[in-house]
Amino acid sequence: MRTSDLHTDVHPPSRASRPAHRAVTSDAVRPLRRATHRTRSAAPADAVMPMPAAGWRGGHRRAAGRATIVASVLTVSLGWLVAILVAPHVTLSPGARMVALFCHLTCLVVGFGAVLTVDWFSLRWLLRQEPLGTVLTAARGAHLLIWLGLVGLLASGAALGPDTSSGLVWVKLLAVLVVGVNGLFLGRVRDRLVAVQGRPPWSALLPGVAAATISQLAWWTATLVGFWNANG
Repeated sequence: MRTSDLHTDVHPPSRASRPAHRAVTSDAVRPLRRATHRTRSAAPADAVMPMPAAGWRGGHRRAAGRATIVASVLTVSLGWLVAILVAPHVTLSPGARMVALFCHLTCLVVGFGAVLTVDWFSLRWLLRQEPLGTVLTAARGAHLLIWLGLVGLLASGAALGPDTSSGLVWVKLLAVLVVGVNGLFLGRVRDRLVAVQGRPPWSALLPGVAAATISQLAWWTATLVGFWNANG
């Protein structure tokens, strides 16, 4: 055999196969890199903010027990009685009386305005223009304003020294007491509605409707009687 034949049969390894090997390797690794990048960039499960459920009703507190309601009624009644007993012994100067009258009217606007806001949302719910969760959330937001207005009315009213010998004054005082006690009952009804799943039955809604009606009657009675006495 000739030497030239050996040179022609033995070929050096081809360099054309290296790019193909690199292409296969890069194609296999590239999806893994993409998957790893997506996994690292994905937000953790704890960082995702939960959305409210369809039956969300405003996140109210747990319904108060019977003992708590009784204690609250006694506290409101005791505060009302103390204001009546202290009122005849308070004497204010004309300037201080004007300040007390301004506080009295301001508390009326704050408390009664908050009640009207909640009842307005309740009326819209009855007309199927608002969900029940919106009504309960509005009631929770106005809860503090209502009680601040009521306490301010008692304190400033006692400072004004009402004439407890007048029958109309007693009508106003009793209306204020009804507002306070009824507000406690209305809060209990609201907490029960929060615990109901789905649309509450009318048996659960009727106490709330009755309490809202009593609240409106008592607030309007106290307001009209106070206006009548101021201009009488």
